[in-house]
Amino acid sequence: MRFSKVFKDELDHGYAILRMNELGRDFVLIASEEDRPCYAYDLDDDCRRIVVWPDVGGTMTMVQLPGTLDFLATQRFYPGFNSKSCRIVHAHFNGENWDVNPIADTPYIHRFDIIQHDGGYWFIGCSIANSKQFTDDWSDPGRVFVGEYDAVVDCLKDIRDLDVRITKNHGYRREMPTTSLITGREGIFRLHYPQGKQDWRLEHLADEETSDIAMIDIDGDGHQEYLAIQGFHGDHLRLYDDRFHTLDVTESNSPFGHAIDSQMLFGAPYFLFGYRGGDQDLMSIQAPDRVVRKNIVETGVGPSNVTVFRKDGKDYLLSANRESNSLAIYHIVNEGN
Repeated sequence: MRFSKVFKDELDHGYAILRMNELGRDFVLIASEEDRPCYAYDLDDDCRRIVVWPDVGGTMTMVQLPGTLDFLATQRFYPGFNSKSCRIVHAHFNGENWDVNPIADTPYIHRFDIIQHDGGYWFIGCSIANSKQFTDDWSDPGRVFVGEYDAVVDCLKDIRDLDVRITKNHGYRREMPTTSLITGREGIFRLHYPQGKQDWRLEHLADEETSDIAMIDIDGDGHQEYLAIQGFHGDHLRLYDDRFHTLDVTESNSPFGHAIDSQMLFGAPYFLFGYRGGDQDLMSIQAPDRVVRKNIVETGVGPSNVTVFRKDGKDYLLSANRESNSLAIYHIVNEGN
């Protein structure tokens, strides 16, 4: 398998990414974590660039509203992690561009999600801290917030925090139709959505400090495996089985681990991973024998977030290459065909 770069554009400290293919339109988006733009690229018009917003930035998360080309996003998550002024905005697609309106002040919210259910939309928010006196103050751990997003009134409502405090929360991942994973210094948690009479519930899965996580059946045994970045922006990877028993731990040679995702490509399972320190590699990972094997896609780019998307029967890797101040799209080529 080979990765061939087919598109690149510049953006200072590009961080959050999103692909939206809906209503006959097809876009990929990138937003900066600094007071810089959010750009959309029209995949049906030779990646024509559209400015969604020109500044503000500080965007850690973007979430599409199902069935629309609208999305919610964080802004003002700066400076660093001392982000008391963070907010969530609604970007409404008007047919040509997006009208952006703030809907909630959400101090220190780093990751959030909107989950569609029969009665509307659930909101899940994870704060990296509850309060700070300075950037590296971690004495007041973050919270997990749940509630509703009211699409009619365009607001968050009935927001409450769950009975858990997570220090240095950085990772969040939808896992199954009724669960998500949340990570931090205290380890890995599974968030169970409300079902019947049962309320939201958090289950503690592993104790190791974890920055981010992804999952796929990497060895073809019919059970899902999990790849976690060990430590806050840690420098090695830990592979778990479906019961969170450790299968493999890599050497500490991936400083500032950050970008992580998983995908089936040409019938085989892969993890995608990138780190922002050291050689700043973007790579694909296989582990058919439960041993992590890395393959370099590109070096010296320092990815913050990655995802794979399919367009016109071809697979592409989208990467926010933060440390090289760029967005890149790579065509994934099956060299066996």
